[in-house]
Amino acid sequence: MAKKEKKKPESEAAEKKQSAAAEKEQSAAAAEAQAEEATAQAAESTEAEAPKEDTVTKLCEQLKAKDEKLLRLAAEYDNFRKRTAKEKEESFVNAKISVLESFLEVADNFERAKDATGELEDYKKGIDMIFHQFLNKMESLGATPFGEAGDSFDPMYHMAVMHVEDEQKGESEIVEVFQKGYKLGDKVIRPATVKVAN
Repeated sequence: MAKKEKKKPESEAAEKKQSAAAEKEQSAAAAEAQAEEATAQAAESTEAEAPKEDTVTKLCEQLKAKDEKLLRLAAEYDNFRKRTAKEKEESFVNAKISVLESFLEVADNFERAKDATGELEDYKKGIDMIFHQFLNKMESLGATPFGEAGDSFDPMYHMAVMHVEDEQKGESEIVEVFQKGYKLGDKVIRPATVKVAN
């Protein structure tokens, strides 16, 4: 019996050793499993953060590209505005030059007439020719004179400075023209200054 009693503690010790070893193995396996799980979670977290970082980087690049495009567009518009303002100014100057060029011949003829010597009739004839040249230049530019005695008064085209009662004239008839009017197409450059009857 003593032998049986001795064996029991030895078997208990062996069992304890085995269970301790099993526990160690289990805790090692559990620790290993936890380590693997932690590594997997860390990898998943890194993978999840990587797409977020990629998305943020892509969005920043797109924003930068849009900013550059907007700046280029603003610069192009500013250049266009400056260019059209310059072209408008140049076209205005060119139009004035064109008109003035057409009247230089008339100015030259007046200069010659001023220095001319001779009879009064020849001088009048020369001035009359220059005046017709002037009117022809105006007509070539599209300007036409209006306002003749006998025309009917129209406040859109005439400016009445005098009014007379005359039974021989019609209602609102122009009796006298003090200054002819001029128009370009339908646009009045200057109204005719007239005397109106009745």
